Amino acid sequence: MKPPTASPPRVLGLREPDGSHGVRHGHPPAGEFPYAVGARIAGDLTILGHLAVGRLCHLYQVWSAGEWCAFTCKILAPARHGRRADVAALRREARVLSGLRHPNLVRGYGGGEHDGLPYLLLEYLEGPSLFDLIEARPGRKLEPADAVRLAIHTGAALYHLHRGGTLHLDLKPANLLLRDGVPVLVDLDAARRIGGPPSRKRLGTPPYMPPEQAARLPLGPAADVYGLGALLYELLTGRWPFEHVYQNRSLSAEARQFPQLDGARPPALRRFAPGITDTLERIVLRCLEPEPRDRFEGMHPLLLALQDELGAADSLWPDGVRAERRRAPRPT
Repeated sequence: MKPPTASPPRVLGLREPDGSHGVRHGHPPAGEFPYAVGARIAGDLTILGHLAVGRLCHLYQVWSAGEWCAFTCKILAPARHGRRADVAALRREARVLSGLRHPNLVRGYGGGEHDGLPYLLLEYLEGPSLFDLIEARPGRKLEPADAVRLAIHTGAALYHLHRGGTLHLDLKPANLLLRDGVPVLVDLDAARRIGGPPSRKRLGTPPYMPPEQAARLPLGPAADVYGLGALLYELLTGRWPFEHVYQNRSLSAEARQFPQLDGARPPALRRFAPGITDTLERIVLRCLEPEPRDRFEGMHPLLLALQDELGAADSLWPDGVRAERRRAPRPT
């Protein structure tokens, strides 16, 4: 059977429920940023450049006179001024990052308020993003070993987040910036406490969301396992797991945008990437099981399974050094 060829347009891997796209990188049209290059904000921060415009926040590169270094400044968009949920999301991100340090997770350096808008200072990462990387690749695919190594680094950041009691809930190529080829996970707008009350809004990005997140149900680590599986599916095949559904106009808008809600499973990976192993395909499809209990029980066993897919030449550590096989997570 010939694989479907319809492919929706991509802007940082983000599709809004109406099919439009909400984030753009590069050189946005004049006027999208309220603060010009050279402007001073929050006393000692000078804007060096415009980085990104999102629905919730604007990102600037700034120079701190006090710290004598560059930061990324993530400041609430003026249109969101006074919205308590949006303010709370930015403050939650600052609070989560303040207690975490991991080489695959962006570092936070506090924040404040300017013109009544809260802001967060983050380490400045030049990139490129993983989205930029795969867009430049033939078929938008990575070599399997590269995709697995990238997933292991990302999974390590998620494991660290989970040990701290937090879920990321918005894995996608745009939220991974590369530092010397190593991915760094950014953007905790959608982050939630493990076991916390479900969100009243659909937070995250539809192609990477597990069914329970799309349905606004309580979430656990299995939600990020699904997200990492969806990301790995894309890196290996060049497609979203349910890309074949998004253009099916015979379905309702809800069914097109969230096919995972009906318990659907994505097509086999080797239909689009015949060179991957049977075991790697099983790992990814297990991550994408509709029921959380049928996925890997957490990030640790998933990381071990992915490491077993790498040969000696591709391993993340020297010969003779094995990954820890303990079942229980390291105590916090």
